[in-house]
Amino acid sequence: MKKSNKEKRVIIYCRESRDDYGENYERIETQRDLLIKYCKAHGYTNIVDIIMDDDKSGTDFSRFDDIKNKAKNKQIDVIVFKNSARLGRNQKEALAFVEYLEEQGVEIIFEDEQYNEEMFGLYAWFNERRARDDSKNIRRNLRHKIEEGDLLVKAIYGYDKDGKQLVINNETAPVVQEIFELYSKSWGYQKIATYLNKKGIPTPSQSRNFANAKQTKNWKAQHVVRILDDRRYIGDYVGGHTEKLSFKSKKTRSKPQEEWTIIENHHQAIINKELFEKVQKIRAKRKKESDKYNNGFKFVDTENNLYSGLLYCGRCGRPMYKRKGTSGTRKRPDSYLCKKYSNEGAIKENIRENYGCTPHRIRIEHLDQIVNAYIDNLISNSEFKNFVMDNVKAISTNKVTLENDLTKSKQVLEKLQNQYKQIYEDKLNDIIPEFLFKDKKQELDKKISYEEEKLQENQDKLNNLNKLEDKEELIFKAIEDIKKNGLRKEELSRLFDKIVVFDKNEITKEEKDLYNLNDMMYNELYENGGIAFHLKFMYPQTITSRRL
Repeated sequence: MKKSNKEKRVIIYCRESRDDYGENYERIETQRDLLIKYCKAHGYTNIVDIIMDDDKSGTDFSRFDDIKNKAKNKQIDVIVFKNSARLGRNQKEALAFVEYLEEQGVEIIFEDEQYNEEMFGLYAWFNERRARDDSKNIRRNLRHKIEEGDLLVKAIYGYDKDGKQLVINNETAPVVQEIFELYSKSWGYQKIATYLNKKGIPTPSQSRNFANAKQTKNWKAQHVVRILDDRRYIGDYVGGHTEKLSFKSKKTRSKPQEEWTIIENHHQAIINKELFEKVQKIRAKRKKESDKYNNGFKFVDTENNLYSGLLYCGRCGRPMYKRKGTSGTRKRPDSYLCKKYSNEGAIKENIRENYGCTPHRIRIEHLDQIVNAYIDNLISNSEFKNFVMDNVKAISTNKVTLENDLTKSKQVLEKLQNQYKQIYEDKLNDIIPEFLFKDKKQELDKKISYEEEKLQENQDKLNNLNKLEDKEELIFKAIEDIKKNGLRKEELSRLFDKIVVFDKNEITKEEKDLYNLNDMMYNELYENGGIAFHLKFMYPQTITSRRL
């Protein structure tokens, strides 16, 4: 039976983006109110959701993943946009999205233009052309602002932003100066980071009260490297060092240094040029010596390579390996990648079944943040402590039961072995005939084999319980050491069996049971992807954490 407009379940979708280049003549709230008014005027009163995608690019169609899931699950009947440009500015993606909605029986409505299935492809093409032109205009304007010296970025550590100018922060600037002085005296990156941690100096994120400040409690070598590498500390403004691969992509690439925009004496310097140049010469010399020592080969260093043997791909189960951020002239963050993806590349089922994988890429700095946040949560979670204590009690109870079972198994086995000896003696003394001996022997062989396997199984369980009985102390000791000394591989290995990285829509029902996930954890991993931590407890517990 056909639904009336009143019965149809409606989603209102609003989008506004800086990429619209001057087209934002109305606030997104105004767009929402307009669409609500339109729905009511046409009898669409069953509005189940209003989506407000503020500052979202029209070329990014991952924003529709949730809507597609709802359409697939038959949870919506109508989706209302202001116009086709609000839907998106990528012709290929827009056509695929519209086709998917039509396959699921979802009606598409544009408030200020008629939706026409045959003409939509043409509208999508015009919208994409507009996005390409807008992108060029935006880049041209940004370039002009950079060349004029307008500050288009946030203040870096050591500075505050006053209008369009950088002004020195009297609390953090001395830290920058000390970092340069220590390095010029032959201190290493990690040694400086350890020194700053011992002094209790807030990290750059903490000093700015960023949302992830609680997760980045410790200075790391990479913090020091970034500061030593930044010529803005000598008063120069540096811009235009990256650019988008295309107007459809959020990915960027590093530009050659000769294409950067550098404005000297743009703001007050924290570091004098002599000290800055001295530090750069020391860094270049150390790098040259390191390359010479390694005979020209770049080896994976052990610094921050904490997750080797612990981090696994959720799709193929292979270990993930550390990829250094610098590759030739290209700079990118240090990260972990799926080993199978690295060896074989993307999935190609036409070559063979299970060929290739997806990157499952996760930045090391993000992984450190997630692990630190997870450990913080364990410490503050009374349920976690109770969980460990309950496990210890369960271990003690199970030990008593197993010890009793072992005693019984030994007694039964001893009795059977005595019977075995007796039938041999009876056979030798011609007390029982050959056929009876064979029957009795076969029967006793089965019983003895069964009891031996049972005895070994219970003994193995008891051995494991003896090891697990000490885990309460080991677990809390590992957490205490991590909070005191920072993330170290030894403590992580004592705390986790493994850490698994899942992409969206990847984890299976079989893995849910295997990893002992409850419904909430499973749904979180399936819908959003994320990281699963396997703690070293008697009863496996997996906690999920969304990827950053």
